[in-house]
Amino acid sequence: MFLVVCLAAAVIFLLYLRWEYSTYVKTIDLIPGPPKVPVMGNALLIPRNPHGSLEILQEKWPKIYGRIYRVWVAFQAFIDISSPSLMEEIMSSQKFINKGEVYDPLLPWLGEGLLTAKGNKWRKRRRLLTPAFHFQILDNFFDTFNKNADILCQQLHRSLSKEGELNEREIEVFPFLKRCTLDIICEAAMGIQVNAQLEDSEYLNAVQKFSLLLFENFFSVWRLVPRWIFFLTTKGKEYKKSLKVIHDFTSKVLSNSNNFIVEHFSMISFADRRAFLDLMLIAAKEGADLTDTDIRNEVDTFMFEGHDTTASAAVWFLYCMGTHPEHQERVREELSHVFGDSNRPCTLEDTTKLKYLECCIKESLRLYPSVPNIKRYISEDIVLNGYKVPAGSTISMHIYSLHRNEEVFPDPLVFKPERFENQQLVGRHPFSFVPFSAGPRNCIGQRFALFEEKVIMSTLLRRFRFTYDTDKHGPAKPSADLVLKPHHGMPMILSPLVDNFLGSE
Repeated sequence: MFLVVCLAAAVIFLLYLRWEYSTYVKTIDLIPGPPKVPVMGNALLIPRNPHGSLEILQEKWPKIYGRIYRVWVAFQAFIDISSPSLMEEIMSSQKFINKGEVYDPLLPWLGEGLLTAKGNKWRKRRRLLTPAFHFQILDNFFDTFNKNADILCQQLHRSLSKEGELNEREIEVFPFLKRCTLDIICEAAMGIQVNAQLEDSEYLNAVQKFSLLLFENFFSVWRLVPRWIFFLTTKGKEYKKSLKVIHDFTSKVLSNSNNFIVEHFSMISFADRRAFLDLMLIAAKEGADLTDTDIRNEVDTFMFEGHDTTASAAVWFLYCMGTHPEHQERVREELSHVFGDSNRPCTLEDTTKLKYLECCIKESLRLYPSVPNIKRYISEDIVLNGYKVPAGSTISMHIYSLHRNEEVFPDPLVFKPERFENQQLVGRHPFSFVPFSAGPRNCIGQRFALFEEKVIMSTLLRRFRFTYDTDKHGPAKPSADLVLKPHHGMPMILSPLVDNFLGSE
C-alpha cells in the first residue's frame, strides 16, 4: 500500500511538473503578476470576503503590476486588464464574446440565458429580445417607475413617522431600494405585481445568500472537488435551498404571464408587447425555437440583472449625494426648475432636461460601477500590450479599476460630476467609462436602467434630504460579489422635505 501511495504521488508530481513547465503556463507567466504557490496559484493571496478581494484585485495589484497582469486561481489563468485601449480590444471583438467556464457556477441559476449564453445562441436571443427595449416602448414603463418610486417614498416616510410626526432619522436604505427595483422589473418587464415593497420577499433574501455563496466558492478549495461533495456540506445545502426559492419565484412569474398570453393571444398586437416576457411567450406561440426552460432562464436572468444592478447603482448614488451635500443641493435646484413645487410624476421628456442629475448618476457609476468585473474566454491566441495571451485563458476586465485610472480621470477618487459635462467628454477614450459594458455584448437594458434611476432619484430628492455620517460610520466600503454592494449596508440620515409630501398618500 505504501508503494502504491508513493507511486501515485510521484505520478501526480510529474504531471504537475509537466503542467508547470508547459508552453501555456510559461507564456502566461511572462505577464507580470504576484508570486504563486504550487497548485493554489495566487488564490491564497486573495481574501475570501468580497471587499478584501476588490481591494487586492482592483486597487493594490494594478498599482504594483500595471494595467495588465496575470493571476492564477488553482490551474485557471486570468489576465486582468484595466486600461481603455485593452478594454476596447476585448469588448469590441466579435471573436471573444463567450464568457467561458468561469460563469458555469451561474448555470444552475440562470441557465443559458442572455448573460451566460454562447455564440449563435446568444446572438439569436439578443435579436429576439432587443425590440422589448426599443426607445418608444420604454416610454410605456414610466407609469410603473413612478408608481413604485412613490411607494418607496411612502415606505421611507412611514419609517420616519412617530406618533403622527415626521422626524429626521437614520435608516438602512439598501433593502428599501432592492424591494423597489424588484417590484419595477417584475411589473415592467414581466407583467406581474409582486408587491415586494409591501410584503417580505423571500426571493431577495435567497438571491443575496446565493450570490455570496457563489463568491466564497470561487476562491475556495471547493472549486477543486466534485460538486456533489460540496452539496453535502452546510453551505451546499444552503445553496440548494436558496436556488429552490429563486426558481419557485420565477416559475410563479412565468406561470401567471403564460396564462395571460394563452387567454388573450388572439387580441395581442405588437403594440401590446410591453413586457419582454410577453415577447418571448408570443414568439414561442408563433414557432420560435424557445422551450419552457429557455424562457425561465431569461426570466431568471432579467429578474436578477433587472433589480440587483439597479439597486446597487441607486444606493451608491445616494451615498455620493449624502457625502456631497453641495452636489445634492444643485440637483435639487435642477429638479425645482423642472418640476416646480409639484409632486407630478417624472416623464420621458423630463429626463432629457435633468442634465446635472445625469452627470451625478454617471459619476457615481464611475466610482461605483454596479458590475465591477466582466470576463471573456480567449478562444485563440492574441497579443495584448506586447504580451501573448494563449487560447484557453480568461480575460478579466476590471471596470472598477478602469474607472479609477488616474491617467483618464485626474483625482480619480474625488466625486466630480462635471467630468460628464459635454465639454469634458471631448477626446476621452470611448472605452474609459463602461458601467454597462460596451461593444456587441453590452447591457441590453441600460436605457431602461438609466430611465428607472432618473425617475427614482428625482422622486426621492424632491421629498428627502440624504446625509451619510462619515464620522460615525467611516467611508462606505464597496463589496464585489456578483454586483457592487455596500460591505456593511448603507445607513443614511433622511430629512423629510415636509411640503413635498402633500398628496403623496
